[in-house]
Amino acid sequence: MSVVELAPIVKSIDVRRSAADAFRIFTEEVSAWWPMKTHSRAKDAAGERTVKVTIEPRVGGRVYETLHDGRELEWGEVSAYEPGKHFAMNWMMGRPKEQTTDVIVRFEPLGAQSCRVTLTHENWERMGDEAQNLRNGYNNGWVGVFEKGFGEYAGLVEG
Repeated sequence: MSVVELAPIVKSIDVRRSAADAFRIFTEEVSAWWPMKTHSRAKDAAGERTVKVTIEPRVGGRVYETLHDGRELEWGEVSAYEPGKHFAMNWMMGRPKEQTTDVIVRFEPLGAQSCRVTLTHENWERMGDEAQNLRNGYNNGWVGVFEKGFGEYAGLVEG
């Protein structure tokens, strides 16, 4: 079977924040903007509820959610952490390491108080037979999570 390379998902928004402030909001205030009720590993049917999302601020740091009972569920591992410029993580979401995708977020200043934030989610071919369906789902999912959740919380530039 040949592996088909799938195009990365790329989402870009402009926010009324400096690049440094947008980076801080993205990484340190993730629980405030991430739609935990609809986009988490918690299983509502089993009574699980996510109460916090944490990004440890260093390369090799964990990205995880904390459930209401204190349990932690892994999301990924930080692979780049340059405040105000670049954040990246290996996105696992409970899958084996060989099935991780990569999420890269870049912060580009547009002026003193605005910046462009670009999220790229790539390496879908690692997901095997599920790759196309997962990519399609995340392509839609990042609209609600990144464009609406983060964008509205950080202050979208109207355009």
